[in-house]
Amino acid sequence: MKRINSFIVAAMAFMMMTLAGCKKNDNEIDPADGPVFVGKRLILSSFVMTPAVDLDGDGKVDPDLMAFLQACEKDNIVIFEKGGRMSGENGLLRCDDDGPSEGDAGTWTYNEQTQILRIVAADDKNDISEWKIIEASSKVLKAQVEVEEDGFVLKAVMTWKAV
Repeated sequence: MKRINSFIVAAMAFMMMTLAGCKKNDNEIDPADGPVFVGKRLILSSFVMTPAVDLDGDGKVDPDLMAFLQACEKDNIVIFEKGGRMSGENGLLRCDDDGPSEGDAGTWTYNEQTQILRIVAADDKNDISEWKIIEASSKVLKAQVEVEEDGFVLKAVMTWKAV
């Protein structure tokens, strides 16, 4: 249970952008052209894990990971910008360790064939995550991420809404 809890804490610390993958794809879309979610200010509205596990030790499974985010994390914004740059904004509520209200969150590429959104963290080029895009429009970005812990595969579906 401790390893699963450490996974959740680490995942939420970077707003679920550091979960899996390091493979470079040759079929990536030029971020300058970009998919429909490019340039939209997105806020996390849903974060559900399957299979659900008891993360807080209360004897009940916890599928809704939004419950584990602090209020100051729930109002943060992510933006996939043209040119492959990602940025973010802290919301009105501030966490104690929040830096400037806006900042460089890293870079992104998108492979339209595989529907994989690949994200590289700004502060650690080895910190790479891959999101399987389930739904993308100008109003919603829904993505699935997977991680394997001790032979057990955890999947989480994140829904980001344009604001």
